[in-house]
Amino acid sequence: MRWSRALVAPFLIVVAVACSSPGGSTGRDGAGDGSEPTDAPEPTVASTDGGGGGGEGGGSGSADLDAIYEQLTPPNSTETTKTAADNIIFAVFESTDSIDSLKGFYDDAIPATGLQIFSTTEAQGGFSWTIAESEGSTFGGAVSIYPSGTGSGTAVSVTIGNSE
Repeated sequence: MRWSRALVAPFLIVVAVACSSPGGSTGRDGAGDGSEPTDAPEPTVASTDGGGGGGEGGGSGSADLDAIYEQLTPPNSTETTKTAADNIIFAVFESTDSIDSLKGFYDDAIPATGLQIFSTTEAQGGFSWTIAESEGSTFGGAVSIYPSGTGSGTAVSVTIGNSE
């Protein structure tokens, strides 16, 4: 039960930002093709602060968000739900990988995105990470892995976004 409390604050931030966003969808549905991530260059989260030029069709922060989301998509998984609003993605996956295997994956994958892990919580057979670009940053989220409610496999939730 304690690990769920650690997720309440990041989740409420995501909900508040999603609800206060003007407009609903970004018109992008992401790749969602179930393919393995490619060896694309690592994204930077620097452009998510709203700075930088705007010659790329308006949305370099969204492109980074999508790239980071792809990097945080668990291996051997099926996306069961995904909600995307302006600057935020929330998704739940079912993975055939074990919790220990996924813990190792996320301990490496999160820093590889350029984000920092600010807390790791272990409770009731699962793990949760609170992540952000830097302390006080408006770009970040949470990743949680826990035993699947179906009795086999592992459930994974990924919330990533920018509150600006």
